[in-house]
Amino acid sequence: MVKLALKRLRTGPHRVLACLSPPCASNPLPRALERAVSIVRRFRHCQAGVSAVEFALLLPLMLMLYAGCVETTTALSLDRKVSRCASTIADLVAEETTISSAEMSDIFDATAAILEPNNPASASIDLLVIQISGSSQTIAWSAQRNGTTYANGAASPVEVPASYAIDGSEVVVGRVSYPYRSPFNALLTLLFPEGSLQLSHVFYLTPRQGGVITWQ
Repeated sequence: MVKLALKRLRTGPHRVLACLSPPCASNPLPRALERAVSIVRRFRHCQAGVSAVEFALLLPLMLMLYAGCVETTTALSLDRKVSRCASTIADLVAEETTISSAEMSDIFDATAAILEPNNPASASIDLLVIQISGSSQTIAWSAQRNGTTYANGAASPVEVPASYAIDGSEVVVGRVSYPYRSPFNALLTLLFPEGSLQLSHVFYLTPRQGGVITWQ
């Protein structure tokens, strides 16, 4: 015991007093601060999980780019189908000299099939035969599927281009519109208040056999 006490005294009395002082024995604050500083230092120099953090930051941007590419491609493909529908229905009618209700129904069926696998029932298909008389453009007859009904003799709802508007002739007009609704409809609503992008095309043709197409 005496030798141990002498050895401690040789190390310096201030060391003995510091170890025996109450703050060192009872106050946990210095140790807590040391642990906090140690944790901060380790966190500062630690590089574990950097890849996971970078991936988490880039994931929303990657998903937006992917969704944008997919949605743009889908919308362009549907828009091409809508354009083909308008040209097809005008072309099929322009080949005839007379059209019956049953024949027109078959033409509508053939035209709507182009839109598959999209729902053809969502499409609005109008077939108009416009009579050109001077500067006047009136409806000779029309047929619709999910479209707007027009009375014969009413003013044309579309303006026929000058290259087709020959006095005394008729012009076949195919008009198709389709609402494109995206799976990201909430985001699309910010761009289009109606909640969908309306894809619409109009196609003009003159009758191929004579200048008049008669509705039976």
